[in-house]
Amino acid sequence: MVTVLFDEPRVFLSYGSASLMCGDDLDDVDLDAPWADESNGLCGAGVPGYLQFQVGTHTGWVPFRLELHDAEPVLDPAWEEVVEVSFTALSEEASLTGLMGDRHEFTVPRGDYRVRYCVRGFEEADEVEGTPDSYLLQFWPGAPAPGRIVKQTGERAAYWHRARRTLTEPEQQENEQAAVDELEQRARERWGGRVPSERLRRTLEFGVGLYLEVLSRLDMDLEFALADADDRTHRQVAAWAAVQCLEEAGLIGLPQLAPAVAALRRGDPAPPPFDDSGHCWSVLRQAQPPRTSRPSPPDGDYEQSPQDWAITTLFHSAEEDSLVAAMEVVVCLAFVHGRDGYHQAYAALRTQFPQLR
Repeated sequence: MVTVLFDEPRVFLSYGSASLMCGDDLDDVDLDAPWADESNGLCGAGVPGYLQFQVGTHTGWVPFRLELHDAEPVLDPAWEEVVEVSFTALSEEASLTGLMGDRHEFTVPRGDYRVRYCVRGFEEADEVEGTPDSYLLQFWPGAPAPGRIVKQTGERAAYWHRARRTLTEPEQQENEQAAVDELEQRARERWGGRVPSERLRRTLEFGVGLYLEVLSRLDMDLEFALADADDRTHRQVAAWAAVQCLEEAGLIGLPQLAPAVAALRRGDPAPPPFDDSGHCWSVLRQAQPPRTSRPSPPDGDYEQSPQDWAITTLFHSAEEDSLVAAMEVVVCLAFVHGRDGYHQAYAALRTQFPQLR
């Protein structure tokens, strides 16, 4: 017998992470704690009532299905990456959420379970159009037992399995040197012969998925000028550019955004809850404003929605690092105005902030 606990074709997540919570006081779990058992790198089960998932898509909507079986189900060979862990349902109320995404609630009987996490399309995620990956969780009653890797086919999954175990000292040294070499290579690819300030160089460490490196291709002079500016200027630039984006995309008058717009007009970051990406996307979905598209900068190789880019300026304006906030929103400014308008938008930015010329 099988009971479908949850089946959603569009679960929004970011930073390649999702989690399942079943119990009280689990909202502030240290993201490293679930991986303490080191049994696998895709499903961390080191915290009672909590599961942490590695997901292929960095940011986007992916399908998740959760099933409750009365006994161990037959393994479907269509799934490419499969791991199993033990899990205790501490309450009947449970939820699945993507990192900084919406929370999807469901119920599950209390008790001890074996959980099979099945993944398809993990290797191709973020490398092809759309989100090719999908995810299945199968629960069945079972006493606690060590986690295990049931099936592994891709190098990307193998990487996570390796990364989430304790390394020997030589392996640790090798990884550290490889990380240094990778940063050097990325610096050469991003800036060529130009030498960035130490603060700008540190933006290499913010990882893939943010838009920081896009600014190097769009306007490197502006990027270096922002890096030389002070924190207050960064905040003012981010706030001013966010307002321009919301105006250009036709979102500035949405009543749901009024508190955020008021803060931005003062030169401040968007306040909570607009610092949360899931909340911002939810507002956009509920408001259903007219949608448009424009050729993306610099060459118009594909079309992008100004409304999508504009809504992201809210939570990007609230990034903890002021330089990162300014760079992120300035990239959004270019995509909101598109291939044919981003040069003028950047000229207006320099007029508003002469220190960036």
